[in-house]
Amino acid sequence: MKDIVTLLKAETTKDKYGDTIETTEETEVFADRKSVTRQEFYTALTGGIDAKIVFAVRVDDYADQEKLMYNGKTYYVVRTYQKGESLIELVCSDKAV
Repeated sequence: MKDIVTLLKAETTKDKYGDTIETTEETEVFADRKSVTRQEFYTALTGGIDAKIVFAVRVDDYADQEKLMYNGKTYYVVRTYQKGESLIELVCSDKAV
C-alpha cells in the first residue's frame, strides 16, 4: 500500500434549535491505486457512471464512506468489491452519482 487517500464520511445532525448541521469525518488510510478494468469501465458507463479509478484499502479501514480525496481531488465511491478477507476495492468516479 503505497498511496494515501482520505476517506470522507458526511454526517447530518440537528442542533438544539432544529437547524441542520453537516460535518465531515476524515480518515487517512493507505491504499493501492489501480486502473479501472475495461469491463468495469464499460459496465459502469452503461449505467451512466464514469468509473475513473480504483483504490484497494484494508477492510478494517473502510466504514461505508461515500467519498474520498486523492491528490487534492474528490472522488465518489460508486461500487465496492471485497478481495479476500483483508482488502476491499473502491471503484470511484469524479462525478457524483
